[in-house]
Amino acid sequence: TNNSWEQITNHKTSKTVKLFKSVQKSKSKRSEMGLTVAEGVRLITDILSNEHSRGLVRRIVISETLLYDGTGDEYQQKLLHWLDIIEKESRQRKAEDTEEDDVPTCSINIGTDEVLKSCSGTVTSQGIVALMDIPPQYNPDDDSQYIVAKDNIPPFYLILDGLQDPGNVGTLMRSCAASFVTALIQLPGSCDVWNPKAVRSAMGASFRVPVLEMNNVGKQQPLDEVLELLKSCGVDKERVFAATMEASGDDANPSIAHYDIDFSNRAAGAAVILGKEGEGLRSDVLNAIKQGKIST
Repeated sequence: TNNSWEQITNHKTSKTVKLFKSVQKSKSKRSEMGLTVAEGVRLITDILSNEHSRGLVRRIVISETLLYDGTGDEYQQKLLHWLDIIEKESRQRKAEDTEEDDVPTCSINIGTDEVLKSCSGTVTSQGIVALMDIPPQYNPDDDSQYIVAKDNIPPFYLILDGLQDPGNVGTLMRSCAASFVTALIQLPGSCDVWNPKAVRSAMGASFRVPVLEMNNVGKQQPLDEVLELLKSCGVDKERVFAATMEASGDDANPSIAHYDIDFSNRAAGAAVILGKEGEGLRSDVLNAIKQGKIST
């Protein structure tokens, strides 16, 4: 199988390397092309072993060292197994859809260590990188996006208000997956959840938790749009909570300790808004709290 994989020997002239570099560095390029980068033996093995996320992989570059090193650990052996699987699936898909020009398949390349270093966003490459489609944005009417059936758990949303650190965003994505969060919603100004650093930190959760990125181009303020969306999804406005470090709010809107909230309430659902590291919630969220649109 490996003999059919095209080799990349020149990291300076390779179009594939240039594509990886541009997607690594530029949010606008990621948005324009709908692509992100995942890297690392364990992460890509987990991505390939999941049928849904495997279907998002478009190109893989693996180093000669990793491919031909016979001293690999358990994950390396699993990786090679799944590389064989995705190549067979791509061949089958091409054979079945001969009339289609844009059949979603995955190409695999073998590269020198220098090629992998150029494609990677880390100081020391683990020897494998993958170019992946960014999943469609969260759609409450698409049942296939939910981690578990909607009837099994109440709706629960995590809303990020300006978080900046990709590592923090990735960690929260893992928490979302573990907690069966319905979707992660990002207000404008938040870190790109498809930043490769966030993808690495999320360890595959980025492709399991639906994401909705709000912008400033609508008729309404993004926060008001989110509140309307939550209402349509069965989350009562009194169950939208903004996390603060304050012991209590004002007399009209006293804060509630997180352990006093029943997040398992199937009738009302819930949502939590987290503010920016160091600065907390922004003015529009704070104003919504004062207006009684959000609880604390």
